Amino acid sequence: MFRKSIDEFMYYLPFLGEVVRKDFKKKYHKSVLGVAWSMLSPLLMMLVITVIFSTIFRRSIPHYPSYWLGGNLLFSFVMDGSQSAMNSIINNSSLIRKMKIPNYFFCISSVTQYLITMLLSLIPYFAVSFIIGVQPSPYMLLIFFPIILAYIFTIGFGMFLCAYGTFLRDFNYLFTVARRAWLYITPIFYPIDIIPENYRFMFELNPLYVYITIFRDFAMNNTMPSERLLIVATFYSILTLILGMTTFKEKEDRFFLYI
Repeated sequence: MFRKSIDEFMYYLPFLGEVVRKDFKKKYHKSVLGVAWSMLSPLLMMLVITVIFSTIFRRSIPHYPSYWLGGNLLFSFVMDGSQSAMNSIINNSSLIRKMKIPNYFFCISSVTQYLITMLLSLIPYFAVSFIIGVQPSPYMLLIFFPIILAYIFTIGFGMFLCAYGTFLRDFNYLFTVARRAWLYITPIFYPIDIIPENYRFMFELNPLYVYITIFRDFAMNNTMPSERLLIVATFYSILTLILGMTTFKEKEDRFFLYI
């Protein structure tokens, strides 16, 4: 069964590239700035957030613009990619009816286009970081590790949401509420230090906190994250991917009844 799934994936892999290309072009269709928005948008938000919060947290968070921007890039990638994957079957219903292709490819494509956007956003992120005084370090080359783990997590989470969101359209509204709550329980614009030390261990139950912490350690703190944190991050990614794929496979036979 596993061998058959691998063979199927490799056979349709060129098609996945075409779907990703189509979705990425569609995302910036009729936009004057096009892909440049993926770099300009986080910079504009950074200016707003920095003005509001840098005065409050400037003593406890060195290089605050870099601190916020890095956390926000990862958070937005996971949230946007997951929501896009949740709607991927519905949005591609006409293509699904015409062609026999693995349904999960549309989830992967939806997440991948946001991965590309995030990778492009790393250009202004590092530009800002160097301007405000973050020192270049070999650790910066390792930032792709937490990004890959977040990518795997997002695919799994997106497939799980898609398995239910295809049947229940209200999932979009529920996800919007959950996303807002998730934002406030993830230290993106505030430091973890404001949380009492006895309760900080609870934040490791939040996969986004783990990925963002590892990313910040590599990108701006010039240090290696703890081995425990790396193991926890890997565990979350693999577990979520398995859960998402299993749930998706169980539900996909009924998709045709709802698209």
